[in-house]
Amino acid sequence: MELDLNVDIGEGFPFDQQLLQWVSSASIACGGHAGSKAIMERTVEACLARGVRIGAHPGYPDPDNFGRKALAMEPELLLDNLCEQLARLDAICRQRDAELAYVKPHGALYNQAVNDRALATLICQAIKSVVPHAALMGLAGSPMLSLATEVELAVIREGFLDRRYLHGGALVPRSDPNALLEGTDAVRDQLTGLALEQRVVGQDGSEHSIQVDSLCLHGDSPNALERARFVHNHLTELGFSLPQY
Repeated sequence: MELDLNVDIGEGFPFDQQLLQWVSSASIACGGHAGSKAIMERTVEACLARGVRIGAHPGYPDPDNFGRKALAMEPELLLDNLCEQLARLDAICRQRDAELAYVKPHGALYNQAVNDRALATLICQAIKSVVPHAALMGLAGSPMLSLATEVELAVIREGFLDRRYLHGGALVPRSDPNALLEGTDAVRDQLTGLALEQRVVGQDGSEHSIQVDSLCLHGDSPNALERARFVHNHLTELGFSLPQY
């Protein structure tokens, strides 16, 4: 059995290169919430060296808040900015004969677009304008992915190992102090449920069916490297291997 493991990366943290040894996909910041041309170049080259699938991780152009605060931008301006972010990373990939395989929105942009049809439409427009071959990676079971399918984009259904879920399968907002799963046992239980049983337990104790193609690791926490190693090893114990791209 294979299951993709993706990490948000290229955000300026010192252990990026080491994280790549434990994952099969990398969602690379494109200079919106974080990242720079030099970081993108280094990260793409490291992905190619390890056979890691390359994805774009565009966010609101707000590095001061790390893209985790929703911005009230005019739709045209946001669309232009997202296209610029995708074009930046795509150009770096093309220069190295690499493919930008998917797009995963970041932070507040991701969380809003999950249920905001207008914003999800805008993200799909950016993808189709710049990298129409790329898939949209988003929250499994969300309206955002249904919309992407409607406009004939490939989709990658994503599950989270270290985020709590609400009743109905949405994520607990980052503003909630209980949004993150911190303990090893809690992460192990959620990983096992997602990988083997295709289910997740919500914050209120309710169970939800959820089919995932990829599991997310966040690369911006102090224990990111330790967590990545633990998750990779536990997936192996469960009988899964990472796909080769």
